[in-house]
Amino acid sequence: MSFSLPGLPDLSTRLEANEWMDDFSISDERLTQALRDLRLTNRLVAGYAATDAVLDPFLRECDHLRLLDIGCGSGDYLVHLARRGARFGCTVTLIGVDANPVTVGHARAYLDEQLSRSLRSQVRVEIEDALAFPCDDNAVDIAHAALFLHHFHGDAARRLLRQMQRVSRHGIVVNDLHRHPLAWIGIWLLSRGLRMAPMVQHDGPMSVR
Repeated sequence: MSFSLPGLPDLSTRLEANEWMDDFSISDERLTQALRDLRLTNRLVAGYAATDAVLDPFLRECDHLRLLDIGCGSGDYLVHLARRGARFGCTVTLIGVDANPVTVGHARAYLDEQLSRSLRSQVRVEIEDALAFPCDDNAVDIAHAALFLHHFHGDAARRLLRQMQRVSRHGIVVNDLHRHPLAWIGIWLLSRGLRMAPMVQHDGPMSVR
């Protein structure tokens, strides 16, 4: 397989456009393949590292932590955090929310497949709008969003951050993309070199613009 890298797009201003994954009418194998490839991408590019750098001190010091994962996608961060909590001797009660019912179904199935019964009992996933989910003030210790904030623009992004701050007692963790030419080139090459799903090939480079 061969391909040539296209010209670098203008990265001086943010591209405000919807990704294919934002289209909830796409619910077939295209979405299934994309969610699978996004889990692979997170592993290959050490996507969990930024989250771990912030949360590990809490996991080491706390016996129990209640964490909300907003825009949880197919649940790979939920699996990672449940296992990491167990590694540090911290029971992590995890609540994942995502607005796409089909994606939530994939997340629940992935959790069932990957976690032991005891860890699985600590995690639930709900279908909720990230900007309006029914959660009391200070209901969780930490609100977390990984590779999710970039789906929002302007006032919607600010509303999401305020919502996260409202529901968390200790603070929020946002793990997201760095808009940089190397990031754009890297995801363009990775998604095509590994023949990832068309949705990932399209959305990946767009997300870092």
